[in-house]
Amino acid sequence: MMNNDKLVSIAMATYNGEKYLHEQLDSIYNQTYKNIEVVVCDDCSTDSTVEILKKYKEKYGLKYFINEKNLGYSKNFEKAAFLCKGEYIAFSDQDDIWLPEKIETLLNEIGLYSLIHSNAGMIDKNGILLNKNIKSNLKSELFTGNSFKKIANISIVRGCTILCKKDLVIKASPIPPNEPHDWWFAIVASRTNDLTYLDKELMFWRKHNSVTNRSSFGNFIVRIYLLTVANLYRQIRLIKRDLILKQRGL
Repeated sequence: MMNNDKLVSIAMATYNGEKYLHEQLDSIYNQTYKNIEVVVCDDCSTDSTVEILKKYKEKYGLKYFINEKNLGYSKNFEKAAFLCKGEYIAFSDQDDIWLPEKIETLLNEIGLYSLIHSNAGMIDKNGILLNKNIKSNLKSELFTGNSFKKIANISIVRGCTILCKKDLVIKASPIPPNEPHDWWFAIVASRTNDLTYLDKELMFWRKHNSVTNRSSFGNFIVRIYLLTVANLYRQIRLIKRDLILKQRGL
């Protein structure tokens, strides 16, 4: 029998999301786990996003807040998370599709960890299923082990797949400038090996960017860049993140 005693908050950030927002909100309110609240922070949309949010407020009790000025992606999610009342928080983009059992499954699997993330199937901008998922799009060995050095170096935790305890959000805040919210929460959790991965596709992650074909010479230049400049940047970024955490006593 499903236990619905824990409130799970869904923190969503919106910005001009009218095209896909209905579909995503419907998938959230169609979850098998029913003790949820949806908290949306809109980052000054100029389309009909807010009108859509109003309709879901009237129908389901969705809570939405309109920013006075544009906060940007990461800070908008941070604001939404702090407005959540649930013991657990799941993060939602405005254009994905969740499978009905997503919240229930993650809640059952998180155990004593502060953060759990899962795999996700991938769809294109038209909702066509792609023959890959988040894990297959990266090296599979990256998903074993949760060391700080690995998590802080490579972004394998996607915010739309996360369920975390609100205590982690409080511990990790404020998010440092230019840090993606999901990556930063994972980094903080990795400091004490406090995150886990579930290799199960629980949603469809919409990818909008198209692949550009490069010449052989172009591919060679990219490889050289990744082996030199990007590697140096990662090392500097790792040192900076480690310093921030130490200054916060983490």
